[in-house]
Amino acid sequence: MNKNVKIVTNKLLKYKVNLIMGLIAMVLYAVFSGATITLLAPLFDYVFTNLDRAVEYNTISEISNVLWDSTVNKFTNSDFNFFDRSSYDGIIEGYKEILELSNPIQLLYFVIIVIVVALLLKNVFYVANRFFFSVLKAKSVRDIRNEVFTSYLSQSIAFFNKNKVGDSIVRMVDDVNIISNLYISSIFNVLRDVISIVIFIFIALFINAKLFLLSLMIVPIFTFGVNFLGKKIKKYAKRIQRQASTLFSNIEEVLSSMKIVKAFSKEDFERKRMNQINSSYMRLRIKSQIYASLNVPLSELTSMATGIIVIVLGAQMINSDSSNFSLGSFTAFLGAIFSILHPLKVVTKAYTDIKKAGVSLGRINEVVGLSPEINEIDNPKEIKSFEDSIEIKNVSFGYHKDKEVIKNLSLTIKKGQSIGIVGSSGSGKSTLINLINRMYDFNSGQILIDGENIKNFKIYDLRSLFGLVTQESILFSETIENNIKYGTNKEVSHDDVVNAAEIAYAKEFIEELQDSYKHRLETKGSDLSGGQKQRICIARSIVGNPPILIFDEATSALDTDSEKNVQIAIEKATKNRTVIMIAHRLSTIINCDKIVVMDKGEIVGVGTHEELLKNNTRYAELSGSQNL
Repeated sequence: MNKNVKIVTNKLLKYKVNLIMGLIAMVLYAVFSGATITLLAPLFDYVFTNLDRAVEYNTISEISNVLWDSTVNKFTNSDFNFFDRSSYDGIIEGYKEILELSNPIQLLYFVIIVIVVALLLKNVFYVANRFFFSVLKAKSVRDIRNEVFTSYLSQSIAFFNKNKVGDSIVRMVDDVNIISNLYISSIFNVLRDVISIVIFIFIALFINAKLFLLSLMIVPIFTFGVNFLGKKIKKYAKRIQRQASTLFSNIEEVLSSMKIVKAFSKEDFERKRMNQINSSYMRLRIKSQIYASLNVPLSELTSMATGIIVIVLGAQMINSDSSNFSLGSFTAFLGAIFSILHPLKVVTKAYTDIKKAGVSLGRINEVVGLSPEINEIDNPKEIKSFEDSIEIKNVSFGYHKDKEVIKNLSLTIKKGQSIGIVGSSGSGKSTLINLINRMYDFNSGQILIDGENIKNFKIYDLRSLFGLVTQESILFSETIENNIKYGTNKEVSHDDVVNAAEIAYAKEFIEELQDSYKHRLETKGSDLSGGQKQRICIARSIVGNPPILIFDEATSALDTDSEKNVQIAIEKATKNRTVIMIAHRLSTIINCDKIVVMDKGEIVGVGTHEELLKNNTRYAELSGSQNL
């Protein structure tokens, strides 16, 4: 548990200014809260008793001046000892002497003014406390969530095959929020006492129903204030929900499209985009929290106004000859009223929350503590071009240790060749391709590019050599231009995008759209046909001019007409490039320089279409089943 709590503690300590200022504001809020209650004492001792006493100080100004002079003299006296209680006893006695000689009514007004000032300061520090702690909470949540997202971006495709995206979102949202609410919000207030409001209403009504009803005159003003704040909070709540939808949609979209992110080395791009969305979400949360925090000051100001009404009317009743309202009754009434008005905050299910937060901390720590399955060696080599060949030597791989998907496989792909890979589902075609660009790491053997083991290269450089088009047309809810630009981390111009679209046979239908390349796609490009989406994916794969193109069953999900258009796009895109093409339909790869036939993780034939028809039984079976 200590290791888990350390995650949160480190984030909180990162923002020391907010933490320290929040604590200072909280202490000052407590000080002025105590002052508002303590300042009521002079009312009962010197305003409502001994009214015929000799008066020396007749105005508020005189009372305040003499109290100030007495305070300064006592604290600057050479005999004053800050740590000696008797020194404070002398100060208190001096105050009592002054109050005894003060005009009762003027003293009443003076004390009310001081209470009002104390209450205002109390609420200023309450809002300051909520502000600093809200910022602290929001920034900590943002940092934890960004750290979890960064950890997810560093994981391999194998991780996402084994883990549900929904669980990842829950960890990043719900678990992080539970941690925030537990450790930054009032965790140490578990023992706070809750007083029943109903009991004190009953007491106040029993003592003086008329005075209690008069004290409710402020309620309409309070109701207006609550309605105003309610509208503000509702407005920001809607904005937060909209932004939250954007946040969650982005998370889900990126995590469910991780193969494309990895293939084009867009981890840093996604990290920055996530930080922007997350920061916007944070700012809305802060504004919402500030408006929400004003509810308590509004309640406090209502309490202040109600208290003033009760005190003034109560004083008049006590001093009225026709009233039998005694000082003792009035004191009890005040106690009941202030007990009703005092904010009641109940900490519920504390034990359950702690247990729940412990689970969430553990779940977050599992993600943050994950080590990437695909790692670079120390001082990896750079590779910026493809000059000669890809050599696969005796490679074996399995998703599970006890079951190999690729078995002792060897293959050489020369620069400029077009290679077709065919075989039934589960034969290992896509797995082989995923090993070449290190979506997975093989268990044994070697994969060499220009004579160098791919594990010796920077992953970023290695994947930059490849342009990938998958069976599923994965597009983002962005403009068409940005979707095409996603295929490279190089700076590309609009002309480069147009050129890529033209090669991919997509320019014509893109320019027919109202906003052309600025057309923003709906979720997963649902406003385009399958063929149109796939042609944009082809444009994306070639916009960075990679030397090697991979087509992983790029036409298998298309209808006949769409397949023809995409096939034209593929033919244009593959000119003067090294091409690796996986296909179910042999018609797609019939003209390749070399066709590789796979079965149960092994290569069972290599040659041209004509050669394989004559010499390879498995290929002949595939060809016969497709009437070629």
